[in-house]
Amino acid sequence: MKYRLSHCKSVLFISIFLMTSSWLVAAESAEKFSLSTFLGQLVNFVVLFGSLAYLLYKPLIKYLQHKSDQVAENLKESEDQRVSSLHRLEESKKRLSKLHEEIDRMRREAEIEAGRERERITQEARAEAERLKKLAKEEIDSLVKSSQRELEVYTLDLSISLAEKRIKEKMGPELHREIIYKAIDKLGTLDEPTVSN
Repeated sequence: MKYRLSHCKSVLFISIFLMTSSWLVAAESAEKFSLSTFLGQLVNFVVLFGSLAYLLYKPLIKYLQHKSDQVAENLKESEDQRVSSLHRLEESKKRLSKLHEEIDRMRREAEIEAGRERERITQEARAEAERLKKLAKEEIDSLVKSSQRELEVYTLDLSISLAEKRIKEKMGPELHREIIYKAIDKLGTLDEPTVSN
């Protein structure tokens, strides 16, 4: 109520000031001044602005209070969001520092694991090389033995064929008959029983 009275006084004061200033302007522009016209205008002005102030006071106060509440609420929400953002920023910084630590830890573990894997692969490669070397040696030994056997067979065949060829060249029909007769005589002596004492 106190606010309403002070508000009405302010409106009345502003109205009188405006009317007085309009009277002075009118007095300067016109040579005749009519007090009744001025008082009529003043009463109309006071009634108009008084009724407007009376009718619009409550809605205007409600509107202004609503806007004030909205601004206060927006300020509170902004402050809450700012605090929340700062909190999230701090959490993000902590997680980021932990992330760097985690990355360093993972990098060290990866390097250790890579060293182990490199050693394992090196050992497997050495073992595979040894196995292949052994397999190649066995295959070479097998090929050498096989080649030696083939060479021996070839040598024997060649020796036999050369011996046959020489024998055929040296053996004439008479030598041939003599060898056959000797072989027959030997066979004959084999069939005879031996006399024992």
